[in-house]
Amino acid sequence: MIDPCAPPPDQAVFLYGLRRLLLVLHAGGSIVLIGAATHHALAMRHYLRERFVAVAREKTWAKVVAVAYVFTYAVGALLYPTYRYHVRGLYLDRHAPFYAGLFDVKEVYASLTLVVALGLGALAFTLRPAEERWLVRVYAAMSLIVCAVVWFNVIAGLLVASVRGIG
Repeated sequence: MIDPCAPPPDQAVFLYGLRRLLLVLHAGGSIVLIGAATHHALAMRHYLRERFVAVAREKTWAKVVAVAYVFTYAVGALLYPTYRYHVRGLYLDRHAPFYAGLFDVKEVYASLTLVVALGLGALAFTLRPAEERWLVRVYAAMSLIVCAVVWFNVIAGLLVASVRGIG
């Protein structure tokens, strides 16, 4: 008889053998993302004062935010099966349910903000801030939302990983 509580063979978990590489890529994407999102959000203080001096640089940051967000999100999705079984299923749900819930909240915010990050990147291609001033506040709000969620997700992810790593 097969024990239903026994862990599955490692081959049964999608991309389990690549978990460490995926974790390093996810961390690297997060580093790029938090830097770009922070730079972009800080640039918005000039936009909100209607000083459009470094538009090309600001648009580059917005595009980097969009690409880094999609990359980090996608690699995180590839890591999820390993996390779900080996970290959450075998440890967090039993020993640290607060952190399991924190991870769920982090993922909901990440999923919702993916659309905002893509919109920010798309607007970077078309926005002319000096001519479309009505859109500048929306653009700045999008930037601040993405930045805040990225900071929350990085901190929450580090807290969850500090409880029990993917190992």
